[in-house]
Amino acid sequence: MRNTSSPSRFAAALFLAATMTAPALAAPFDEITRSSDDALASFESVYIAPVQLDLPEDTRRTVRDIRSPRPVTEQDQTRRAERLQRDLTRAFGNNFELVDAPGENVLTVETTLTGLRSTRPTLADQVAEVQLDFGSTIYAGGADYAVRLSEADTVLVEIEESDKSNLNDGRPRVGTWQDADRSSRLFSSRLARYVRDN
Repeated sequence: MRNTSSPSRFAAALFLAATMTAPALAAPFDEITRSSDDALASFESVYIAPVQLDLPEDTRRTVRDIRSPRPVTEQDQTRRAERLQRDLTRAFGNNFELVDAPGENVLTVETTLTGLRSTRPTLADQVAEVQLDFGSTIYAGGADYAVRLSEADTVLVEIEESDKSNLNDGRPRVGTWQDADRSSRLFSSRLARYVRDN
């Protein structure tokens, strides 16, 4: 028997099937607020401002409280900020010319580390609770970020992202800040790609 379906009806059916089964594209970050329609990709030069820390008060304490986020020493905070600075510099350096100061025709990337979650007990944890077993205690680690993209004094985009690992992902966890450092690297790459493609 001859197929009497028209090519256009067949194509429409294929399109409908594809749209019904294709997963929705995930947003690149938890929150994106654009204040301008200017194309971020039009910038050739980028200034990476020093990473700032704005961690919850309970996280900054060195006294353990079971109801609060685990404490983080100042040394660990500084090291995580330095790590994020390096990751951002590397990621943006692959796609843009990096400059030493903000200005006209320069995209400024201001990143604040707003949350830190360790994979293993922190130094502050172990000081506050000496019986804590580092070898058998594993947490879902990660980090939270707030980013402002601007030119001179004009804010173009603001981004917020909260990244927490999944303990069921099968990855071995050895280092205290393993998940947070992995998050830093991946977040930096995604941010640079977002700027490049938008």
